[in-house]
Amino acid sequence: MNRTLQTAFTLALALVLGSCGGSSSLDDTEASVFLTVDITEYNPDIDICAQIGDLAISEMEITSSTKDPEGTVSAQQDVTLRRWVIRPYRTDGGSTASPEWSYDQLVFVAAGGSADLENYRVYPFEFLREVPLAYLLPENGGFDPETGRTNIRQSLELTIYGETVSGKQVSTVPIPIAFNFFCNGQ
Repeated sequence: MNRTLQTAFTLALALVLGSCGGSSSLDDTEASVFLTVDITEYNPDIDICAQIGDLAISEMEITSSTKDPEGTVSAQQDVTLRRWVIRPYRTDGGSTASPEWSYDQLVFVAAGGSADLENYRVYPFEFLREVPLAYLLPENGGFDPETGRTNIRQSLELTIYGETVSGKQVSTVPIPIAFNFFCNGQ
């Protein structure tokens, strides 16, 4: 009985210590830097009937910071970003979201520095004609059957993946970009 009690206590102590170990999404990559995205200008209201090209972010900044505030960085922590992944999700109560999309676009971010980007595309024009956004077109009724509204609110979660010069994998902290899609008709 005493041995069972000691084993149970040891297991409970291990569980408590393991749960206090601390974890952060910043630790999910092997690089000694982490990347954040700051979107400073974009148009969140998209008239899908008047849109003539891919959705783009007017201005954004990708910043590289060291995981260790006391540490230093070198050119070995410079990052080349390669793969942009966009995961749409509904924010208006609907459950059907637009398709996920990814593409390859190179962006260089110096260790401890930033990259200022202008007019970078985040979603293809042709996906504006697919469900659920296609429901908003006049020929499809002009409203979302899930919510009954004439607009759809979605966020496009952007994550960009790459690697440091030293070969360590790194990605940006995922950032949601909120959009309000509608059709004013033509």
